[in-house]
Amino acid sequence: MANAEGYDYKTRSNGEVAIFHHGKMSKLMRGDEAKAFLKAVDDTDAQQAMSDAVGNDGQNSRPGSGHKTPDVSKGGNGSAHAPTEFRRKSV
Repeated sequence: MANAEGYDYKTRSNGEVAIFHHGKMSKLMRGDEAKAFLKAVDDTDAQQAMSDAVGNDGQNSRPGSGHKTPDVSKGGNGSAHAPTEFRRKSV
């Protein structure tokens, strides 16, 4: 596995910690999770600690979201719109 890179974090005055990957926020931590992360950054490699906290290597389209898109075309599978019969207007 390649080394983690491109991560940065910022602490907020209310105790929250925001992790950024290439300038985009990947994760926001609060409370005990934020405290444990700050301890991990002090104890180990900061880039690896941030990568582990986010839970991926930053290559997903939406890091940390866990969102999986269904395997359908962009227009969907058509089940939402029943076929309609059209009548021609007489002229």
